[in-house]
Amino acid sequence: MFRYILYSGIFLFLISGCSHRFEDNPYSYRANNNGNYLENHQNDYPNETIYIKQMKLTKINFQKLEGWNKDNKKGSLEAFTRGCKKNRTINIKEICEEGNELHNSSPKNQEITRFFENYFIPYKIIDRDKDSSRGLVTGYYVPFLKGSLKKTKVYKYPIYAKPRDFRRPYLTHREIDKREIDAKVICWVDDRVERFFLHIQGSGMVKLRDGSIIGVGYAEKNGYSYTSIGTYIHRKFKVPLYKLSAGYIKKWVRENPNKADEVLFSNKSFVFFRKQDKNRAIGAMGTNLVPKSTIAIDTNHIPLGSPIYIKSTNGDKDSVLNHLFMAQDRGGAIKGVARADLFFGFGDSAGKGAGTMKMNGEFYMLVPKGYKFY
Repeated sequence: MFRYILYSGIFLFLISGCSHRFEDNPYSYRANNNGNYLENHQNDYPNETIYIKQMKLTKINFQKLEGWNKDNKKGSLEAFTRGCKKNRTINIKEICEEGNELHNSSPKNQEITRFFENYFIPYKIIDRDKDSSRGLVTGYYVPFLKGSLKKTKVYKYPIYAKPRDFRRPYLTHREIDKREIDAKVICWVDDRVERFFLHIQGSGMVKLRDGSIIGVGYAEKNGYSYTSIGTYIHRKFKVPLYKLSAGYIKKWVRENPNKADEVLFSNKSFVFFRKQDKNRAIGAMGTNLVPKSTIAIDTNHIPLGSPIYIKSTNGDKDSVLNHLFMAQDRGGAIKGVARADLFFGFGDSAGKGAGTMKMNGEFYMLVPKGYKFY
């Protein structure tokens, strides 16, 4: 499912045709429609530390962010401008207008970096309970499934729309699969394991028998918390944790069909879907997610729309982290102050990256000037 601004900034507004470019001096320009915007908000968040529930935010300098200057932020700006289309308090009008104009001008990465430095203030995120800034980053993606609009001997696993008699909590995963429910079937798929992982991912694409493709996206959940089947396999069948990637779990369940019900139904959660455009992944914020530049977070701690820089604990050689992400989605299994699920994109290639993604990182929130936490 925030932003911060740098301490200084007087703005010069240049117009080159219809495009807007920044001067070489990183602190020498002003807001597009309100020349005094940064000046008016220069003293926002004067405190070095902000406490919000379980989260402690400690102000830092951008130049202390490892990998910040090297980070390619083209996808970050794309995601930011998509988020600006949503009516949320995190979206400050003047900042969104400046970001949109910059995005439309085919900017260089240095200009994008400068934009975030001038409109946002970076804060290190610390989990107060753990007294730690280190968090976990996993991955998710939009899978492709094979399906049919009609039930057959092969295509027999339903992808349901939200039930007409829905209430919370609804039936469990086992109960839904063992009886008919009062819900429209969007389509039928041929693999219950792939359908299970579709529930985890929250959206996907289904290739029908006639070659056409439909998209499905999260509509509602039955009201039960997600339980990891990988953890269940580890505890019940003593499979080492290091083996339990998404690919290995799929393989294990298929190779142990007599245990499939037990393992899959150990997770009571069940997701209902809605039909959506193909090649789209709509997050909880309502935006089309940008691969490797958008993340899902726990909205109990971090507001949707927040720019979050994640610094890898493996150093600046990490090719996935050390990047500015936009928090535009949430996940049932994503819990905690410093916890993120990174969107990898569409299809098998993205699935391989998401399935093996499990990294530690330090989390930093960019808070926009003019934004109020309360």
